[in-house]
Amino acid sequence: MFGKTTLFFLLFLWTQDLVHSLRLVKIRVPSPKREGGKALLSCQYDLQGDTLYNVKWYKDGHEFYRYVPKNDPPVSYFPMAGVKVDVDRSTSNTVALVNLSQESSGNYSCEVNGDAPRFDTVSGHKYLDVFLLPKSDLRIEGLKDKYEVNELLVVNCTLPPSRPKPHMIWFLNHREAPDSFLSGPWYQVSAERPDAVETILQLNFNVTSDFNNGPLRLKCQAVIPPMYYQKIEATREVVLPPTEAKETERR
Repeated sequence: MFGKTTLFFLLFLWTQDLVHSLRLVKIRVPSPKREGGKALLSCQYDLQGDTLYNVKWYKDGHEFYRYVPKNDPPVSYFPMAGVKVDVDRSTSNTVALVNLSQESSGNYSCEVNGDAPRFDTVSGHKYLDVFLLPKSDLRIEGLKDKYEVNELLVVNCTLPPSRPKPHMIWFLNHREAPDSFLSGPWYQVSAERPDAVETILQLNFNVTSDFNNGPLRLKCQAVIPPMYYQKIEATREVVLPPTEAKETERR
């Protein structure tokens, strides 16, 4: 008889655990974000009848934010490099970060703790990446006003310092330039920002008479997905040699 009572009691406790177990629903860390911007971190949980003891946020294993509903005020903030919290906009479910920098990048984790007598704990984590986007426009350098047939065209497409490195493409008369026409990309570390690089992709080829049916159209494109896209275009005239020009006039 004692054995059955004990079994029923254990079964009851196990059933209660299933019904009233603290559960982490979703953690949201928007990524990537740009330097100087903001990020709203979100930790959604279901107490399922439990009482909240506290919510803690960590970056790379170091606590920087704590919400304890029994405290007055309930919010505690522990400053660290790259983590600046807007306390007025932060709650038990959200943490508002401002003035993001390179040091803001890292692994962010949310830990939710239930109160006595169970003291259940759930946690989750996500990575935040912070990009440095170019402060000035993409540019084409070394392009002449006119080109003669058989002349070597050498031109650079340059993107000012960024982090991470961009994906760059040259287009020639609306078609992507073949690899044999390209040199680079080359990366030059910024003197002002050692964590960022200036990127150069060179286009070089011999201008042929194939372009005598119209102008030579060049386009350079730089992409840092999913936050940055820019293109720059240029049109140049191709001058035919005198003998070839006369033949064209006769036709």
